[in-house]
Parts: sequence; structure tokens; C-alpha cells
Amino acid sequence: FYERTPEQQASLGYLVDSAQAEGTHVDAPGGGEAVTTDQVRREPHGSVGATAGHRAIAQSNSAEIAEALFRYTAPEEVMTFPSTCGACAASCETRMFVTNIPYFQEVIVMASTCDACGYRNSELKPGGRIPEKGKIITLSVKNVNDLSRDVIKSDTASVKVPEVDLELASGTLGGIVTTVEGLITRISESLERVHGFTFGDSLDENSRSKWIDFKARLNKLLSLEEPWTLILDDALANSFVAPATDDLKEDNQLAFEDYERSWEQNEELGLNDMDTSSAEVGDAPTNTSKTE
Repeated sequence: FYERTPEQQASLGYLVDSAQAEGTHVDAPGGGEAVTTDQVRREPHGSVGATAGHRAIAQSNSAEIAEALFRYTAPEEVMTFPSTCGACAASCETRMFVTNIPYFQEVIVMASTCDACGYRNSELKPGGRIPEKGKIITLSVKNVNDLSRDVIKSDTASVKVPEVDLELASGTLGGIVTTVEGLITRISESLERVHGFTFGDSLDENSRSKWIDFKARLNKLLSLEEPWTLILDDALANSFVAPATDDLKEDNQLAFEDYERSWEQNEELGLNDMDTSSAEVGDAPTNTSKTE
């Protein structure tokens, strides 16, 4: 066993104790005066460790998330607060607003732009508590208008298209805000990259023929030669497909089904270890009587 260095702690996403970095000197560029690590700008936390719990529904390095959600409702109030750029660690501003998507839930949109390096980032986070049940969304895709439906696919959602034997486990592609057409395109591009990187020219003729056939069937989904079904299964119910009508009950091609999560799903999400009893006790009213 050994003690991790402050640099290793920071790369894992843990706060670096200032006492650990005291007395450490770094040579200044150009042969200038040496400075301590406290004077050097620290890198932001990584994506694991202490920060892994702040999981977003979707994330993008552009403003596409905010632009997509503006079609539903304009924010009543946009809050601005200082933050740190995730690319260069320079100071920047983050804008945040809360909005409600009809038939979905209240969500928090956060967007930041760094003037120093030009990096842009936008995140969609769930608002409120963790849903008690998971949700299965089933869409029957029959026409061009169905391809234009907005889709929010969170990192915890799996994707299935039974007609082409396609099934993506949760975590695949991460969280995205797109359309039905954009989702299928993203899946096709991702599989193409994985196939080329993993196999390249080493595939035998039989396997190559199967891959070409599957890719052709996947591309036919967008040409709508036949109706097909899109199924999103999200254990945290953080995914959404927009209805084609103002009243969800009138959209016969879209169905939502709630279900009880299994113990294994709760374990994977870390929900079995959550203990809220102390919070419930703290929120409970206390009746005390004073006697003389």
C-alpha cells in the first residue's frame, strides 16, 4: 500500500487537502521564481470518485440541449453563478434554469461557455427526488413525423428495436437529447466505429456478410419501408419521447408503462444502500410541553 499523491487524488475526483500540497515547489516557466502548488491553478475534479454521484440525464459540448428544450417552454428565471471550465480550469460563468417538460418532469438545464478556451458545455439534470418506479416507453414508428419526435435518452436507459434484433444496454451512448431519427443515426455511427476499431479487416467472409446485412437493416429503419418499434427502458424514469398530440391519451402510437425495479436494479443504481431515516426524523414535527 502507498499514499496517493495530491495529483492522483485530484485525478480521481477527490478534494486535495491544502496541507498535502504545502511546501511543494514548482519551477516557473522561463526560469522565473518557483511557486508553491497553492499558487498554481488546480485542475477540476475528474468524472469518477466524489463527483460520480452528480449524474446528469444528458450532456453535450454545445448548446443543443438548451435549444431543444426552449421549444417546450421559456425559462422564467435564468440564474448565473461562477464556475470553473472543465477543459482549461479557467474561471467562467454557468447559467442555470428550471423548466417543466409536459408529460415528463421538472428538469434543470445548466450551460457554460469559457471565454478563455472557447469550451462549451450543457447538461440536463433531473429535478426533484428519485422516482419510485422505472419506466418503459414504447413508440410505434410509422411515418416521417415519428422520426422527428423529440427523444431524451438518459444514461440509465436501454434501447431496443425488436424488428432488427437491436438491443443496447444501459450506459451505451450515454445521455443524449435528440430525435428518433437522430437516435438511430447515432447508434449506427457508434456501431460503425466500434466495428471498424475492433475487427477492421480481420473478419471472415461469413461475419462480414452478417454485419453488412445488419447495417442495411438498421439503415432501412429511417427509410420507413416497414413500421418498427422503439423501446426505451429506464430504471430511473429519466427518459422521454414526445407525444404527437397535445393530449397524451390521443397518441395511440406512444405508450408509457411504469414498473417496480428489481433488487438487482436498485443495487446497480446504489439505491439499496441509501438510508433516509435520519432525514425523516429531522423533518418530523416535535411536540414538547413545558411544565412548571
